[in-house]
Amino acid sequence: MRTIILLLISGLASFAPAQDGIKKIHIDGHFYSTPIVTSDDNVVIASHNKTIYLFNNKGELQNSYTTNGWVHATPKQLDNSQIAIGSYDKCFYFLDKEGNFLKKINPKAGKIFTEPIELGHNKIAFGTGKGKIMFYDMTADSLYYAKVGHIMHGSPLTLSNGKMTIGGNGRRIFIIDTAANVLANYKTKGWIMHSKPTETIDGQIVVGSYDKNLYSIDTAANLNWKFKTKGRIHSSIRQMPNGNLVFGSFDKNIYCVAPNGKLVNKYTTKKRVVSSPATVNDSVFAICGIDGGVYFLNSDGQLLGKFQAEGKFFSTPIAMHDGTIFCCTTDGNLYFISPEAVQKILNGL
Repeated sequence: MRTIILLLISGLASFAPAQDGIKKIHIDGHFYSTPIVTSDDNVVIASHNKTIYLFNNKGELQNSYTTNGWVHATPKQLDNSQIAIGSYDKCFYFLDKEGNFLKKINPKAGKIFTEPIELGHNKIAFGTGKGKIMFYDMTADSLYYAKVGHIMHGSPLTLSNGKMTIGGNGRRIFIIDTAANVLANYKTKGWIMHSKPTETIDGQIVVGSYDKNLYSIDTAANLNWKFKTKGRIHSSIRQMPNGNLVFGSFDKNIYCVAPNGKLVNKYTTKKRVVSSPATVNDSVFAICGIDGGVYFLNSDGQLLGKFQAEGKFFSTPIAMHDGTIFCCTTDGNLYFISPEAVQKILNGL
């Protein structure tokens, strides 16, 4: 009979591993934010309990900071090592790499759902709940914006040409320059609710929509191709080193699509797939399901193994520098899956 050890640390309930090499921590909060791994191999993750947490790769809490609103957005570590993240309290927060509060700004543009991006030296951009793309010059402490209309729920991407792209609830994918000029846009038939655009190695911009299509456009917002699924696409798209594009859909499938938009493979789970994929290595990616499964597939979309967690997954897993996989559920369960445990899963053990 397995002994379960319960420790109360700063409001956290930490349990003994669910199995060898897997550490489970429970926090009283709902996790929808996608975590990041910092340059120091720490995890930053935020919750609807209004708190931003920083853990090391052993699953030990290092720091936390509480905002005045739900935190749904994905954080980002900037080039200056600061951690930047937006909140439902309409403010944007800056923490140092240890998770200590530095400052906050209020753009007065509504709730902030999106991950920020960096555009040049000391300048960031992010979407807001009042249909604005905010640009913040950290050196000058000044704000300006592009007005695009409708809620901007999905995160932006910095393109290789220095411009940015973002999709929104106005059913458009925008191309915007660093001076906040909207250069072009492509209209879809559904919201781009959460899917962050991906730039492929051959220069395509690929993004998923609630109209059930995966779209590929060029940097002038002209359509290259689209791929139809049977469910909404909330997931961001990941391109694997072999060129294949992988993502999840509300139709319960994890898709693998070639760079020309042709289906390579798909794997059917038990429920919707809202999460986005994360690269484990050059040939393996992980993606989580509403059914509680953490699925490991190869770059051709073939299932290699699965870990069954307790709870539903909304946010995306991440691979830490040492190979640990971190993921968190909507009901507050956080999992640290060690490299050894990952290998056992891949080996079917």
